[in-house]
Amino acid sequence: MKEKIFEPFQVKDIVFLAIISAVTLVTCAVMPLVASLQTVVFGIAQVVTGLQISIFFAIGLMKIRKPGALFLMALLTGLFQLLMAPPMFFSNIIVGLLLEILVILIFRGYKKDGAVFFAVLFYNPLSLPFNLLYNYLFGREAMVAVATKAPWITVGMTAAVVAISALGAWIGIKISKELKKSGAMKK
Repeated sequence: MKEKIFEPFQVKDIVFLAIISAVTLVTCAVMPLVASLQTVVFGIAQVVTGLQISIFFAIGLMKIRKPGALFLMALLTGLFQLLMAPPMFFSNIIVGLLLEILVILIFRGYKKDGAVFFAVLFYNPLSLPFNLLYNYLFGREAMVAVATKAPWITVGMTAAVVAISALGAWIGIKISKELKKSGAMKK
């Protein structure tokens, strides 16, 4: 018998993912404080928000293990970001869609913890090249120059984003398992 990959979302699934997205945005309130540093330090926004995004997105995916869940969280967080910074919206949408495709092709969904870890681990780091491309295409040379004039800093910041995302994914999965074990988070 074939295993079903796609399952329909219930209203409670969408509500939970919306709450997770809202909490993620609230915890990322520190980002405007470093926004001016983006023209000096490549990836600073992803470094200061990576842990929160990874923890909460991992919790969301551990509860709602359906293809499309990451994209929904990316879309919902992106809609709030659209008014502040269109590149963040487009980055969320592209990265969310790309990771959904990869998770389906590699893992056939989010049934395994490894799939959740994979998706959350790469969510923030993949936003780096998309933001760079957006800034290159739409004339924000200062942000592109930051990434290219000091490649060792760019590599170091990218490594930091990956490390922070990995830590956040691991913490989010651990929290979810403990919540399930205690009965506080049900399927």
